[in-house]
Amino acid sequence: MVEKRKHSRFKIYQMIQISIGKEHYVSCEGINISKSGMLVKTNAEVDTSARFYLLFEVPLETGNYEIRCEGLAAHVHKVEDGWEVGVSFSDLFEDDEKILEQYIESLQDKAE
Repeated sequence: MVEKRKHSRFKIYQMIQISIGKEHYVSCEGINISKSGMLVKTNAEVDTSARFYLLFEVPLETGNYEIRCEGLAAHVHKVEDGWEVGVSFSDLFEDDEKILEQYIESLQDKAE
């Protein structure tokens, strides 16, 4: 099987807040992350192609940094105790994108 992903994914263990329509927040568990998106697990059913507003923190040497961005559900899979949702980042501020890249690089350094 040929790998189709553009960016490597790294396991994460943290809580993520997502909002559908920027009004109702749902807690999710982050499973993995890359420069282009993340996989989350949630108890709330999500439609494929749903738009999200995401809020999550990334740890840096100087402290935690809060990233806020928009994303799209790339795929949704029912699992035993909820749903796994592949979220593609669609709207990141330039500063947030740089911080996310630094975070991903730190995960990559730890994996090597």
